[in-house]
Amino acid sequence: MADTTSNPQEILSALNDMATGFMKSQALYLAAKLGIADHLSAGPQSSDALAEAVGANPGALYRLLRFLEYLGLFYEPEPGKFALTAMGEYLRSDAPGGIRNEAIFNMELIWPGWGELAYTVTTGRSADQRAFGASFFEHLQQHPHLAALFNDSMTRFIASMAPAVAAAYDFRPFRTIVDIGGGHGTLMAAILQANPQARGVIFDLPITVEGAQKYMVELGLSERCACLGGDFFKEVPPGDAIILSAVISDWDDEKSVHILANCRRAVAPEGRLLLIERRLIPEEPAPATAFLDLQMLLLGGGAGRTAGEYRRLLTEAGFELARIISTGTQRSIFEARPV
Repeated sequence: MADTTSNPQEILSALNDMATGFMKSQALYLAAKLGIADHLSAGPQSSDALAEAVGANPGALYRLLRFLEYLGLFYEPEPGKFALTAMGEYLRSDAPGGIRNEAIFNMELIWPGWGELAYTVTTGRSADQRAFGASFFEHLQQHPHLAALFNDSMTRFIASMAPAVAAAYDFRPFRTIVDIGGGHGTLMAAILQANPQARGVIFDLPITVEGAQKYMVELGLSERCACLGGDFFKEVPPGDAIILSAVISDWDDEKSVHILANCRRAVAPEGRLLLIERRLIPEEPAPATAFLDLQMLLLGGGAGRTAGEYRRLLTEAGFELARIISTGTQRSIFEARPV
């Protein structure tokens, strides 16, 4: 990206924001963790009352609130009393589109990996073993509250693109559609609602599919959708169409080919494999893509990939990349057929 300014003061200010950004992240995290926005949802409160409600030291909490006021989350309608701004409303646990869980998730699950960035850049290896003493997904299974935050984050992400994916691809030829790593079933629900002829299978970790079962019941889709717990490194359920949404980017090439090969054994002879992933376009760099590419490396050794790199992985696993379909979102559908 080309320079946007040559003004020394603007440059130094931007660099200082980068150098001290962790302070804002930690303050936001603590506000979310303590549930301050929920306590202010009924109206302004004094810092002393908030301190008693959240179990904090009054003087220290007041300093935190003043910093969060500077960040734009709260304001003081009168000295010593704090209220929510429009931005602060999004820290409420009941706010549609809110980021309370994201703020907690990022500090408790993502930040430890970023703290090992020097190790990853020096060695080229993922940092999850150093950060957690286990792989990223093993760590999730060992800590159910983190798994719940992760699943909530993924559900929000999938919900933002599920209708577009269901509309962009013609699922009518398929009787059985399997979503590998399907989470709580947000994508499968959108597909089944748009394709009454189809039956679905959601396949994920046992701790995750419990949420999917409840969601399918809520939507009245439980009779058309099975929710199965398992390990996609061992085997996956058979289907006419098999979906891997934001899965392959979590893993290195060797593990990715292993997952894809399991899908090759499970897909019907005339079936299709659908990868739903970000497509790296080197000549069109995007900040979010660059950030996620590095994060995938840190937490599991995954990667963002170009169309050519996805084609190579698919070929090694016994598939042919047939076409790439735009969804109008940040994700594309990589359609592959077995060969």
